[in-house]
Amino acid sequence: MRLLNGIIRVEGVGLHSGKECVLTIEPCDAPEVMMNGVPLRKLRTRGTNRGSDYIFPSGEEVRTCEHVLSALYGTGIYSGVRVNVDGGEMPAIDGCSSFLIGEILSNSCEDGHEVPSLEVREPVIVSNDDRTRFVAAFPDTCFHVTYTVEYEKVGAEVYDYAHTTANYVNDIAGARTFALERDIEYLRSHGMALGGTLDNAIVIGDTIHAKGGLRWPNEFVRHKVLDLIGDLASLGRPLNAHIIAMRAGHELHLKLTERLKEETGIARD
Repeated sequence: MRLLNGIIRVEGVGLHSGKECVLTIEPCDAPEVMMNGVPLRKLRTRGTNRGSDYIFPSGEEVRTCEHVLSALYGTGIYSGVRVNVDGGEMPAIDGCSSFLIGEILSNSCEDGHEVPSLEVREPVIVSNDDRTRFVAAFPDTCFHVTYTVEYEKVGAEVYDYAHTTANYVNDIAGARTFALERDIEYLRSHGMALGGTLDNAIVIGDTIHAKGGLRWPNEFVRHKVLDLIGDLASLGRPLNAHIIAMRAGHELHLKLTERLKEETGIARD
């Protein structure tokens, strides 16, 4: 397990709100990850195609949490962390987890303790109504993801990922979020993507607009793996499972996470 031993503070605009937001990640004595004073596992979640939002008992919300939580979970930080967010949304930063990974690795250390993994005993499957999209967890001895996406202008991409911190840092953390060019006007008219720029997102149109070009030929499916890891973060422990996802997204990721909490006995209350 990795322990945070320094304070990380990031200021920036929210990807959707376009408003100034402040993120602080700091060490604490809690035996789990806290967000704005509440254990992450106790928060309700709402997933859309555009992000994962966490909802507090007061009704307060923090939007687009997946990239920050992915950086924590992907580097093996499961406890002893307080995440504070001012502004109602995580700062978009670089549209992935790359910057935060650098900050986390500079302000943390390996503590030498193994955290017991959650074991999936039987297959757990969630899908949309017509079962054209799904995400499933199958028993395994490690954490392994096989993800398939399909987007117009891009086609199908498949990525097989075996989790280690090194693999996360090298192969996943830098994969950026993206949007279809034809959707941007609609999103902005509905109060979304107001903070999106080519500094924090890829735009898919007749050509692909990506600052510096694509980092991998299959950067889009790698980003979905990044999202999935962030959406599993409220489990609070490593997961031994083979996750197979077909054209899934945040809503299905979070539904799977809730099912896994039930199956493994992680109580929200």
